[in-house]
Amino acid sequence: MRTEIPSVSLLQKSPSSPVSCHATGFYPDRAIMFWTRDGEELHDNVDHGEILPNHDGSFQMSVDLDVSSFPAEHWDKYRCVFQLSGVEEDHVIVLDSAVIRTNRGNPLLLLFIIGAVVAALALLLAGIGFLVYRKRNGERPIRNLVS
Repeated sequence: MRTEIPSVSLLQKSPSSPVSCHATGFYPDRAIMFWTRDGEELHDNVDHGEILPNHDGSFQMSVDLDVSSFPAEHWDKYRCVFQLSGVEEDHVIVLDSAVIRTNRGNPLLLLFIIGAVVAALALLLAGIGFLVYRKRNGERPIRNLVS
């Protein structure tokens, strides 16, 4: 019987979203995952996901913790624990904002991208305005000033 140890990550969509402890790439599918605080398993503010198959025959699962009810300075008391059948050692991750993966981008990069788009649109509009100006001025008959 094969055993594959998972990759376990902490994920969060936004600062107000729950922190998701996500394990992927494990086999067999007999596994449990839960959150603890000071070594005691949590049941409140926890949402357990189901075990789902991956395309390669391994499995994945998540368990979410709603962190909005407690301050960030107490996060080090919380741990995500993954236990795989047939493996003696648990995979444990301490809740730490430095290791949470997020889809929030760098705000400076976002501002740079928005500025570049605005500048490109301004150049496009200026070019269109110039072409319209030339077309209108090009169609006027030239008057002979000499009589």
